[in-house]
Amino acid sequence: MFRFAPIVAFCLSGSLIVADDTESAARQERLVAMRQRAEALQLKVGEKPELRRVGKEPLFRYSDAVGTTTDGTLWLWTQAERPIAAACLFNDSREGFQWNYELVSLSDSALFVDGRPGWNWRPVANKRKWILVTEPEPARSEPTRLIQMKSLLSQFRAEEVNDAGLTQLRLLPRPVHRYRCPEETIEDGAIFLFAGGTNPEVLVQVEAMSGVDRSWRIGFARMTASDVKVARDKQTVWEAEGVREWNPRHDYFSHYGPDRGDVAPD
Repeated sequence: MFRFAPIVAFCLSGSLIVADDTESAARQERLVAMRQRAEALQLKVGEKPELRRVGKEPLFRYSDAVGTTTDGTLWLWTQAERPIAAACLFNDSREGFQWNYELVSLSDSALFVDGRPGWNWRPVANKRKWILVTEPEPARSEPTRLIQMKSLLSQFRAEEVNDAGLTQLRLLPRPVHRYRCPEETIEDGAIFLFAGGTNPEVLVQVEAMSGVDRSWRIGFARMTASDVKVARDKQTVWEAEGVREWNPRHDYFSHYGPDRGDVAPD
């Protein structure tokens, strides 16, 4: 009897290897599909040249074990290195396999976005709100500024409310993007995420300004259709009401539905 145990163990481990290989291949196929869809999106600010997508790979990849998101990616578009818009592309397990596009403006200006037949995202100009912080003064070294950023953001708490109830979001420890824009006196900037599990629900920009009075500014942007708010010292400093009706003129927009394969060629 004991002679068969190693064989059984070998068979079981072999099954696990096959399962791992199958999931790995499926995961890679989903990444290719999401990359194609990100490449198909065309974003512009007015008549200026098309915005540049940051990298060929997503800034962040995630899933939501509690919800219906089985695999997702976060992408960013910039102009002169400054973040202008972000998108989450993910598959959704509701009603079979579905693709969902979540898009949010990080700009004061109107945007023009194409890339999927049947919808156009046209957020109007809307001045963003920032929280100004004068202390501590931004450090001169990049590594020290990152430490300061994390310390500043540790003062904030974020929560999301939907049909499932209230969820305390967690601030992920590392920024998904770092940038600078001398033209806008942004000496250093970073994008952090408040997430439910690993699912991004609030994007946080923290920027070190290099003007006469060197200081920080912090801005928030939603990546969820639910009610969401951010507080510091139990005082709400930013909030967004849950989406009741989708409007392609708003700064946050989502397109959800059957995948028709209308993407850019390989």
